Amino acid sequence: MLPPTLLNIAELEHHATALWSANTAHIPGLLQTTDHAREIFRQVVPEFSRSDIEHRVSHRLQRQALLDQNEPTPFRAIIHEAALRIPVGGHAVAKRQLEHLVEQSERKGITIQAIPFAIGAYPGSGQTFLYIHGPVPRLDTVSLDQSHGPVLVDAEAELDTYRNLLHRMESVALPPEKTRDFIHKLATEL
Repeated sequence: MLPPTLLNIAELEHHATALWSANTAHIPGLLQTTDHAREIFRQVVPEFSRSDIEHRVSHRLQRQALLDQNEPTPFRAIIHEAALRIPVGGHAVAKRQLEHLVEQSERKGITIQAIPFAIGAYPGSGQTFLYIHGPVPRLDTVSLDQSHGPVLVDAEAELDTYRNLLHRMESVALPPEKTRDFIHKLATEL
């Protein structure tokens, strides 16, 4: 019922030794609340049926189990302020999503860093992608978020570019503690 690319990402995540995402317009799928994910899928063009939306939401929530294990897969997320400020699903859903991010940021294995608007331009701005560390480096994969669905990249030169982008993005992002305060402040403004 789901496209093969979504199943491929779930399998890659399942075998991953670590995950690292960069997000400019959306909250990472592994950190989305049910209502937030449902609204994201409602906005897809062409439109999904209600049943397709629910299957995708269910799949997204099942993927999040990686973060709920006794030894969770380490997950680092860099999220631009734009993604944090978009009131997906309205103010109540957006506020709960931000509160959820704060809660998740306090969990073992999850690191969240925000890039505020005040930083201005930065390397990789405008890109959303997930770097999946494989069991061995040759199996690393990047999932690029595209309108037509995810695109998987695994050529070493491209992987090196995305690793460098993530390091540079991380260097301009707020540290995790300041990110937590930043997100909490955004939540109180809603």
